[in-house]
Amino acid sequence: MSAGWFEPYDAWYGDFNSLRQELDRLFDIGVPLSNIRSVPRGTFPAINMYETKDGVNVQALIPGVDPQKVQLNFENNTLTIKGERSTAQAEGAEIARERYHRRERFSGSFARVVSLPDGINPESITANCKDGVLNIKIAKREEQKPRQIPVKVS
Repeated sequence: MSAGWFEPYDAWYGDFNSLRQELDRLFDIGVPLSNIRSVPRGTFPAINMYETKDGVNVQALIPGVDPQKVQLNFENNTLTIKGERSTAQAEGAEIARERYHRRERFSGSFARVVSLPDGINPESITANCKDGVLNIKIAKREEQKPRQIPVKVS
């Protein structure tokens, strides 16, 4: 059984649906509508940042980047990760740009600035890189760490 009352609106609904699809595509190009991913797609390096009782950990995914060429700077409660990524071929042969059929990995300089939470100790920053993951650990100041207070019995 078909709903006859809807038939006059089919053309209007089709136009509305096309407009909705165009808007979805438009907003997909910019910042995704998500509270987990707060940067545009393609931002490099991708990071994960989480807090523990002892400090803050930042993981930057930097596959193919020489860790010796990565610079970390801390200033005004922000961490800056800078470096350069090349797409040099394993065999050492350069391919002319016009010969590529598809090139989805960019090469060149990158910089990522990350705001850090209050209460961290900038003197405690350590970093190491393994398997393309840069792990940065920043301890909390002692007064920011949770502590247990003993209850005295009188």
